Amino acid sequence: MPQTRKSQPSDTLKKHKTLQERVAESKLKIVNMDIKTFHFNPLAVNTYILSDETKEAVIIDPGNCRFYEDGQIREYVANNKLKIKYIVNTHPHLDHIAGNPWCKKEYGVDILIHEAGMKEYNRAYAYATVFGFELEEMPAPDRYIQEGETLTFGNQRLEVRYTPGHCEGSVCLYNADNQVIFTGDLIFEMSVGRSDLPTGNGGQLIQSIREKILTLPDEVTILSGHGDPTTVGRERKGNPFINGQWV
Repeated sequence: MPQTRKSQPSDTLKKHKTLQERVAESKLKIVNMDIKTFHFNPLAVNTYILSDETKEAVIIDPGNCRFYEDGQIREYVANNKLKIKYIVNTHPHLDHIAGNPWCKKEYGVDILIHEAGMKEYNRAYAYATVFGFELEEMPAPDRYIQEGETLTFGNQRLEVRYTPGHCEGSVCLYNADNQVIFTGDLIFEMSVGRSDLPTGNGGQLIQSIREKILTLPDEVTILSGHGDPTTVGRERKGNPFINGQWV
């Protein structure tokens, strides 16, 4: 979750726009890849489904934990005739992995996560009752992803960047061809992720941002785990948590 943003119940009632629609509103550009976003669960996590003309697709951070949220994924995938290749968790916090059990059962594909996040991943079921989530027991991940690895689907490539700080096991997924990076809860529009949760570290978080995000071109679009799209250049210039005002 963002350092300064509090989730609002009304977020989950907003129209589920495609990322192209939201990006257009923000005057950003993404091409050659279809990106659908959903706001799921009580914490309004951004769940992304990426696909291209081949119809292969990836689910990033399935946050669905209610039957009507499951139905929205099923409908979108069926209507667009997509073939899900795998599920990727940017980090092991409950709101980002709540849909793993349903998605695993529905599509029978591998769940990918960074091994350093397994301690928190294994606590998810215990956390669920505290936060009011209706959650099945978490399926074990099928494969661990590592820094520098490239995940492929269709004609797309996602570079894995290990970015601890919000919690151990946090990764970002960078698509250089479309100049877009999926950052989980590392960085948000004019904010950064919390570092006061278990395995969080504020110094690591800022280091991860500076080494793995701010080294990218200004034009790169940041698609976070909550909130709206932004760009590397916009955050480099104005984010108070990384330009010296708060750190």
